[in-house]
Amino acid sequence: MKSPIRIALTVLVSCVLVPTSLVHAEGTDTTTPDPTSQTSAPTTVPTTAPDTVSTTVPAPTTTTSTLPRVSSPQRGKASIGFTRIVLDEQRVYVYNHRKRLIATLPASTGVDDQTPVGTFKVFSQSAQAYYTPNPNERMRWMTRFTKGREGGNIGFHGIPYKVTKSGEIPFPTPLGVAPSSHGCIRMRVADAKWLFHNMKIGTVVSVVRSRG
Repeated sequence: MKSPIRIALTVLVSCVLVPTSLVHAEGTDTTTPDPTSQTSAPTTVPTTAPDTVSTTVPAPTTTTSTLPRVSSPQRGKASIGFTRIVLDEQRVYVYNHRKRLIATLPASTGVDDQTPVGTFKVFSQSAQAYYTPNPNERMRWMTRFTKGREGGNIGFHGIPYKVTKSGEIPFPTPLGVAPSSHGCIRMRVADAKWLFHNMKIGTVVSVVRSRG
């Protein structure tokens, strides 16, 4: 006999084209991955509290006069050695194992310095996550690498969206222009998916305020 939760998800999927393997909320962890869709390090690191969306777009905080051009949406296989997030540029720089730059990706990071600065490592992934207070607010291709000031963890993911009767509605996100998240690194869905499939557990993620 199917549980009420599984029945509700079945009805939802029949109306909206979204993956069926959603992560489950559990305790203070708002995006606990289910065993069938998670890749994680063999540690007891908590999983990510997903990024929720601001309905207002903050003013750009970029300080550089000329920003590097971004790459086209990423697809296919890659050998990712490490990534570097530059907050004042709202860019993610992706390098291979030979330290060669292979992609420059637009991002939207945490408002009010909610994206921690430092050097971290990827510790878990989920193909889909949802925001516990409102399960209709979701995000795809979560790759977690640290945690924020509130104790929830931080990672890369596609632009969040809301599931409605009319379909999926992406939240306004000024990618490559200004912060808009609660700490996570919002990206184009194709880019988040590419990172998800090509960043192994343990991949280094560096977050810096500027290149200077």
